[in-house]
Amino acid sequence: MAEAFERIYRDYGRSVHAYLARLTGNTGVAEDLCQETFLRYLRHRDRIHGRNGTLGAWLFRVATNLARDRVRKRQPESLHHEPFAAEPDGCAAAEARDRDARVRHEVERLRPELREVFLLRAHHEFTYCKVAEALTISERTAKERFRRAREILAHRLAPHLREDVSR
Repeated sequence: MAEAFERIYRDYGRSVHAYLARLTGNTGVAEDLCQETFLRYLRHRDRIHGRNGTLGAWLFRVATNLARDRVRKRQPESLHHEPFAAEPDGCAAAEARDRDARVRHEVERLRPELREVFLLRAHHEFTYCKVAEALTISERTAKERFRRAREILAHRLAPHLREDVSR
C-alpha cells in the first residue's frame, strides 16, 4: 500500500501542488490543501480505484473543492499573495519578471470558475473532457469558460503587450 501511495504521489503531487499554488496564490496554503487532498485519497482509495484512469481528475476535483472551501471561509492567509522570487540582475530578467507578474495577477483576477478551467487547461494541459470531469461541469461549459478566460486575459493584457513590443 505504501508503495502504491508513493507512486501516486510521485505521479500527481507536484502538479496538484502547482495547480493549488496558482489557484490560491500562496504556496503555504497550497501545501496544506495538497496534503489534505492526498489524505482524502488515502481515506477513499478503495472507492476510487477501478474508475478507469480518472484518479487524476478526482484528485484535481478534490483540490479544487478544498480551495473553494478555503475561499468561502475567507481565511486571511488564502487572500495574501507571496512576493515573487527575485531573478538575477539584468534588464531582460526584470522585464520578464514584470511580464510574468502581470500575467499571474490577471489570472488571479479572473472569476474563480474561469480561473480553475484556465489553469487546468493552459498550465496542466488537461483536455476539455478531463477539465469537465475534474470540475464536475459539462465539456461544453469547460470550453466556454476557457474561451471566456482567454478573451478576458487578452483584453486586459493587450495594452501591456503593446507596451513591451514598442520598447
